[in-house]
Amino acid sequence: MLKKGIICLLPLLLLINFININDSFAYRNIESNKSIKSNSSSKTLLDFTKERITRNFEDILTEHEIIKILNEKGIKKYSTLSFPFSKKNQKLKVYFIKIIQPNGNIININLSSLRIVTAPFNPEAPIFSNQLLKTVQLPGLVRGSIIDYKYKSTVIKPYMKNNFFTEDYFGGLAPLKKSVYKLIIPKGIHYQYAEYKFNEKPRIINGSKDTVLIWTMRNRKKISPEELGPRESVIIPHVMVSSVKSWDEVARWYSHLTKDQIKPGVNLAKFIKRLTESKERKLKKIKAIYNFVAKRIRYVGYEFGIDGYKPSNVNSIFKNKLGDCKDHATLFASMLNQIGVKAYPVLIPTTEIPDMNPVMPTPFVFDHEITAIKIKNGKFMFADTTSNVTTFGDLPPMDQGRNVLIIANGKGIVAKTPVFPAEKNNISTKEYAAVKNDGSLAAKTTLIYTGAYNMYKRYLYSSTSKRKKRDGILKDILNITPNAKLTGYSFENGNSLSKPYIEKISFSAKNYAEKNAGIIIIRLPLRTRTTLSRLTALNHRKYSLRIGYNFSENSVVSLKFPKNYKPIFIPKDIEVKNTVGTFKTSYTVKQDRITFRSLFSVNGYQITRENYLKAKHLFNMTIKNLKDQILIFNESER
Repeated sequence: MLKKGIICLLPLLLLINFININDSFAYRNIESNKSIKSNSSSKTLLDFTKERITRNFEDILTEHEIIKILNEKGIKKYSTLSFPFSKKNQKLKVYFIKIIQPNGNIININLSSLRIVTAPFNPEAPIFSNQLLKTVQLPGLVRGSIIDYKYKSTVIKPYMKNNFFTEDYFGGLAPLKKSVYKLIIPKGIHYQYAEYKFNEKPRIINGSKDTVLIWTMRNRKKISPEELGPRESVIIPHVMVSSVKSWDEVARWYSHLTKDQIKPGVNLAKFIKRLTESKERKLKKIKAIYNFVAKRIRYVGYEFGIDGYKPSNVNSIFKNKLGDCKDHATLFASMLNQIGVKAYPVLIPTTEIPDMNPVMPTPFVFDHEITAIKIKNGKFMFADTTSNVTTFGDLPPMDQGRNVLIIANGKGIVAKTPVFPAEKNNISTKEYAAVKNDGSLAAKTTLIYTGAYNMYKRYLYSSTSKRKKRDGILKDILNITPNAKLTGYSFENGNSLSKPYIEKISFSAKNYAEKNAGIIIIRLPLRTRTTLSRLTALNHRKYSLRIGYNFSENSVVSLKFPKNYKPIFIPKDIEVKNTVGTFKTSYTVKQDRITFRSLFSVNGYQITRENYLKAKHLFNMTIKNLKDQILIFNESER
């Protein structure tokens, strides 16, 4: 069963399965030891989940998993088993772990060899957590081995009083023989469920004390994700169940968690006044607070148990200058409220996980928190201060186009974050180049980045050494011509959250243009978009193509040629336009200069399967036309 990865807000909830099978189980009746023709590393023979919700809302989950190893990749993947748990609110019991080798030998793993370790640490997004792992090495794995294990986890205290919410994923990506999810709920407790990526309804057994729901999936083929397609958690069949009756219930619960955390103390109030008192306009005050939280509050996460939901006190966040996404959002909203701006926390599922189902209330669907600011006409704008490279008024791509829950005065408002248009995420290129009689080239380029491009460049600026920046630029110009020599480069606004990132590059190249019988053949010194061909390499797609944001590129290239030459061939102006985007070019000639203009604009946030071939056509035409050449002739050789 797949465990949903947690980025920021939610604790890493254990979802584990159970089946009652005695030790004499006949493995050969599940799967023969004949080789399976598959590119999968493993096959799930059995994935059985039993989950019981008690009257006091303890959550008891037990898993029995049987997996067959198919190749070396599978051996490496399953060389270690890890069972996550929390000492604070969770009990974990491992019943058994055994390996059945192809010759029938059974290796019983000594459970005393399980070691308790802390969860892995990610230096790019440091997370302090009370999550631990029980981990063990599995010896003797070979192709055809079967791993059989069972364990139980009990969450003692519900995160939301008198409620439960859970989900189950059926078998992960690997081919699956059988997966069963059995959920037992005390009679009379409200529940609702929703299935994703499959249509089979559960078998429901109404007993005198309990209601039992059973979902079964059999003989499912391997699920193969596609590059730049939906995430695994989106395409794997899963079910979600919740007892929460409304989003207002979620909002009241979350408001209760934050009510003692959000009021500024004396020191914070004084700081807010100093930070904003010189700013006359309200917008400038908001930006000053946004820039402070985004740049000065270091991201450090608390990601397990109730700490995965409850923010820290704003005064301790301010004092320590660190916090995770919910701490960022809470501090930002608190500071804005202090200057009379209505701001609220926003629970959001990023594009890493399935989107929030507006008719299925549960806090389980969120993995991040941002802030909503109330503007005119009762509308909201959104801000994410955890991204220290994002300008106020913009949003990281992972936050765009998502259903969200705004927590406003104890009420839950379901809304949707915007998807910004292509012109918002733009690279504007101005290039002045000159070709000499000997075919050499000299060029100066200025690139201005906005939106998602701006965020990416700022990130590289802050995380990459000067030498690596130079090497990256050199690689770009070598893609234009292998003879390129970098003669100068500079950066502007790398640390700014208000001005666009700017690169200035100059380079030269010998033998750039081909000469033949008085004719010079020139291709404009444009960066060819080789990545476009990779994006549309498939003839057809099973899933949508998700570049993640809409984008555009504007280019103006002014090419000077020797005075004794005249153009004899210039490509035609073109325009390719469809529902995916636009590519158009134009050429003008004035005296000894050719000016080329192009616009490339793509609605790339999500390109549906139906529009994929249109994207393929647009991208292929763009690549083809950027390879067009110009011919100029030496008139003195007539």
